[in-house]
Amino acid sequence: MSSWIKIRLGFIYVSLVAFFLLIGLRLFQLQLWKDPDLENLARRQYHKVNKKIQYRQPILDRNGEELAVSMPSVSVFAHPKMIRARKKTAISLARVLGGSPQKWLQKLDKRKNFVWIHRQLTEELAKKLTALKLHGVFVEPENHRFYPNSTLAAQTLGFTDIDGNGIAGVELYLNQQLIDTRGKMAIPRDGKGNLSYLEKNYGESFSVREGVRLTLDRRIQHVVEEELERAEISTGGKNIMAVVVDPMTGEIIALGQRPLLDSNYPNLTPPVNATNLWISHLYEPGSTLKPVFAAEAIELGLMNSKSKIDCEMGHLKIGNMVIHEAEANHKFGKISLGEIIQHSSNAGAAKVALTLGAKRMKNVLDKFNLIKKTEVSLPGEVFSGLKNEDVWKTFYQATVGFGQGISFTPLQMVMAYAPFANGGYWVRPKILLNEVEISELQASSAKRVLSPLTVKTMTDILVSVTEGDKATGAKAKIAGLKVAGKTGTAQKYEPGKGYDSKKYLASFIGFLPADKPELLIGVMIDEPRAPYYGGLTAAPVFKRIAERSMQILDRVPKTAVVKNTPLIRKTTPMPELIPMPEIRVAADGVWYMPNLKGLSMREALRVLGEHVNSVKMVGEGFVDRQSPDSGTVISPQSEVNLHFSPNT
Repeated sequence: MSSWIKIRLGFIYVSLVAFFLLIGLRLFQLQLWKDPDLENLARRQYHKVNKKIQYRQPILDRNGEELAVSMPSVSVFAHPKMIRARKKTAISLARVLGGSPQKWLQKLDKRKNFVWIHRQLTEELAKKLTALKLHGVFVEPENHRFYPNSTLAAQTLGFTDIDGNGIAGVELYLNQQLIDTRGKMAIPRDGKGNLSYLEKNYGESFSVREGVRLTLDRRIQHVVEEELERAEISTGGKNIMAVVVDPMTGEIIALGQRPLLDSNYPNLTPPVNATNLWISHLYEPGSTLKPVFAAEAIELGLMNSKSKIDCEMGHLKIGNMVIHEAEANHKFGKISLGEIIQHSSNAGAAKVALTLGAKRMKNVLDKFNLIKKTEVSLPGEVFSGLKNEDVWKTFYQATVGFGQGISFTPLQMVMAYAPFANGGYWVRPKILLNEVEISELQASSAKRVLSPLTVKTMTDILVSVTEGDKATGAKAKIAGLKVAGKTGTAQKYEPGKGYDSKKYLASFIGFLPADKPELLIGVMIDEPRAPYYGGLTAAPVFKRIAERSMQILDRVPKTAVVKNTPLIRKTTPMPELIPMPEIRVAADGVWYMPNLKGLSMREALRVLGEHVNSVKMVGEGFVDRQSPDSGTVISPQSEVNLHFSPNT
């Protein structure tokens, strides 16, 4: 063998030894030495970061209790062109999700590249579908917005669409803030690189966020909604509203209304139920506006609480028009300004307004923020502004004096009473806790509208409304506490018809304790059954909400608790006429329609829950007719029709 061949063989031998030695060293490095870069590479290979899935931060009450949270769920989609056995796939989908195979066959149109099969499926059904291993059908994790308290503060919280975008309420107002763009969901892959969506805890990569805190107190919100439900039954009101505010800071402690909305199932109630009537509804305030003009007359030195005003025996003639008292037996002659508010004299209030004149009246409305938005952090707020100059004739001034011919939102009117309770400042209402300043009354957002002396005089007058002889607000009085407030019974105006003598909006706005106010509460009942007066319908609701709220805050004197009610108040239990029905399973993905007759709207929706996607409801009260009939097999795609009647 020549030396040249030996040299070549030696070179090849050394090269092979060096090659395998390097491979061995590299394997040793990869297996035994930790390398952060390699770990990150492996994580990227075995965990896909789904950028579609956005995490929505929780909404909490002032005490950190959850009002809205994001929960992991699963959605199913298909690529029809990838499906090999369309008929077999359609039959499998029908068995798990309900519906006919023909329906699914049409949905899996092979001309389409992508179709959604079902959004936000339950974990149980998602596992069943995954186990079938249908070719061309895939599951993808999503976040589902969930409201653990169901209907609680629903119109304030609002709701989201199926993609997690805010549609109403705080969800809409803070949509971008609530979407946490930092949170991306890491979804593990299996050995073949396929996504393993149903592995447990796939959503844990989201860090826990602080969330957005509201000024609401869930405990008091619950009290408000319980009392609204009770008032809805007792008064038959069309719309019933109540708000609890801290008059010093403007914090909204509770904000409720009826009819109900369940933020978990917004499509199951009429769209009007989602409207926040406190800020998007204008109404004529009636007698609750009288104290505002009376306060201005005192502030300007034109009158004092004892100033005598001739109420013309309830027959005030202005030109060819006559102003009457709300009650035919109210025939007042000369009475004091304080008595005008106490007895709610229309004629007396009209004379106060005429004493002020149009220019001063408009200035008062501006001072008390009644002709512009309150700028509360909620979407959809409206305001009416002032009518044209040519409208402000003598008779119009007189009617505005007792709250007729001018409109505000309910929240505007309630906040107009804050100066009476906090020493003379108008404060902006707040629903977000981070907006509250420590020294609110000295902040730039607070403006003084009344002097302390005027406030003291008006407080005494408003206390007489609940404690004086023949007081119109006597039913708002609470043992052991002084309550200051005013009743309102506003005749409703029907466009093209004038004022309807059979339709009224009853209200009561007040604060307590009058000597050191802590809560400002407003109650409004739209079209209550007779008796429709605010002192007889709204005032009792105010009293119950005030009592229970003060007890929760531990602000009720012991004597008041002993004389009036136990610390934990229990509302009068409503008798259950029928047991709550349950939905029975007929087969996978289908159920038997339950008998819903006699249930309220809230109860019916709770029973149906997530089993059906479409429920149409007509009427008010309790279910008296339903379609389909009980015992009929239904699926999520079934249309359920419910008719409600108050006489059921």
